[in-house]
Amino acid sequence: MKYTANSQAQTGITLVELLIVIAIAAILASLAGPSFSDFINRTRQNSVVSQLVSDLNRARSEAIKRNTPVLLCERATDTACGNTNNLQSGWLVCVGSTACDTPLSVHAALPATLTLNGDASKVQFRPNGSSGFGAVTLTAGGAGLADKVIQISVTGNISRP
Repeated sequence: MKYTANSQAQTGITLVELLIVIAIAAILASLAGPSFSDFINRTRQNSVVSQLVSDLNRARSEAIKRNTPVLLCERATDTACGNTNNLQSGWLVCVGSTACDTPLSVHAALPATLTLNGDASKVQFRPNGSSGFGAVTLTAGGAGLADKVIQISVTGNISRP
């Protein structure tokens, strides 16, 4: 049998080469980690803002449909409104002019990394769709995040400037 030089050459990688590749991968992962957590926080913030706008639109349409006032307020319990401007504990959409008579939807507490505050403790929509407590501004923010603002005009229009 005749052997050529290439037929007995071993293929593969050495332990040193493997350790160098693992070290480079670890360095790249450590650089990507912080920006990935910022991405997750921005995504959570966008999700909360979208859910809130959806619930505000639902509250307005329910007020028109039922021909009765509907509230969006801080969630103290699953059937009772709180009295602060902080929606960190979640929010309720419910039928009622000043108190939660019939809950329509309940939103759970926000992640600890996010904040959600308003300039009123409740947002009310009248049967004609207008805002019962005048113009309201809600602000969603968090550590290292730019604030996202939701405005409800006196006429009940909901916007995200």
